[in-house]
Amino acid sequence: MRPGILTLTTDFGAGPYVASVKGIILGLAPGTQLVDVSHTIAPQNILEGAFVLSGIVESFPPGTVHLAVVDPGVGTERRMVAVSVADQWFVAPDNGVLSAVVRGRTPASIRELTNPRVRRRVVSHTFHGRDIMAPAAAHLLRGDDPAILGPELKSLITLANFDPRVDETALVGEVLFRDAFGNLITNIHAELLANAPPEHWTIEVAGTRVVGLHRTYGDQPPGSLVALSGSSGWIEIAVVNGDAARHLTAGPGTTVWFRKT
Repeated sequence: MRPGILTLTTDFGAGPYVASVKGIILGLAPGTQLVDVSHTIAPQNILEGAFVLSGIVESFPPGTVHLAVVDPGVGTERRMVAVSVADQWFVAPDNGVLSAVVRGRTPASIRELTNPRVRRRVVSHTFHGRDIMAPAAAHLLRGDDPAILGPELKSLITLANFDPRVDETALVGEVLFRDAFGNLITNIHAELLANAPPEHWTIEVAGTRVVGLHRTYGDQPPGSLVALSGSSGWIEIAVVNGDAARHLTAGPGTTVWFRKT
């Protein structure tokens, strides 16, 4: 059997933690192709982890295993799960970090990681990513029966942040993520705005109005504040060749209104 693909998304930052997880994976599933998605998720920021995972689902082939460890509840009674969705497996704490992955998709299977045989012999109370989730991911990479991980579950914890609300005059959303360019990515998907021409939308954010949706950043001169559909379909606010987050003094959690004119 050819080596499988494992992606890693964590808030571990620098230090020995990422390498420790990789060592467990490679020891149990030699030859695994390891892909680092991000290890700079803001510490304990489940929403940021969920957003980052949402951007990779369509990019990986069937059979990929994704290990996501953003786990502020480590050592508590929170569950850990393996979820089969989009012909891939996602191993993570059940704390909402898989919210965007399962949004609009029906999981084929949700397994709780409870089998003491599928974990390290000594389990730290503070590093379940290494001692429980990594061994579970390795078993999936090896093609083992997922039933060995633990019992089936019917549902997951999900975050409401990915669902905008509608009032009498507007779609009301929020900024989910500030990327490295300072672009403010919202929870409004372009599909929700398809009922009016792009130029008929006005976006209000941090006390500022942006008129119309543009095709790409370069459609306007440098320094312009623009709104457009990003590469994953979420509407984002950007400053051409600049930093919208700094310009607007805004970031994740900032409310955004979308109104038709």
